[in-house]
Amino acid sequence: MKQIIHKNKWFSIEKHILENGQEYFLLNKKPTVFIIAETEDKKLVLIKEYRYPIKHTIWQLPAGMVKGGNELKSAKRELFEETGLVAKDWSKIGYFFVAPGHENTKIVVFIARNLIITKNSYKTSEADVYEVKKFSKSKVEEMIRGNKILCSISLAALNLYFTNHSQL
Repeated sequence: MKQIIHKNKWFSIEKHILENGQEYFLLNKKPTVFIIAETEDKKLVLIKEYRYPIKHTIWQLPAGMVKGGNELKSAKRELFEETGLVAKDWSKIGYFFVAPGHENTKIVVFIARNLIITKNSYKTSEADVYEVKKFSKSKVEEMIRGNKILCSISLAALNLYFTNHSQL
């Protein structure tokens, strides 16, 4: 048996009664894309964004929910909305689940290369994004080691990139 406890445009919380009578609560969210935008000089684009739940402004990758079921189209939209950048080359490098013990959120990671700088590049239309900045790969690694990137999904996406795809 399943009962929806709460629902909004971003997620729902479901209460499931398992066959053994145990209650199980599930956070049900749409898939989300995270984009690693790599400039021609091999720098990575990060955004500084205010995150209300933790009351902090943090560095993270551009990201957003998949709309209409099209992951690549959603990634292209989010990169432009959050950075003003457009990319000619896109590669899907993997996916993972955020917290499969209590939610079903699938994260799809893309690399965006051959970036086109629009007149709005490095400015954003997103109200919560305060800054868009390029960092060298070594600086991003230093930021990770120094606990300067606090978004766990960005960290996992960057791990995919650094371990398998940063030399492509």
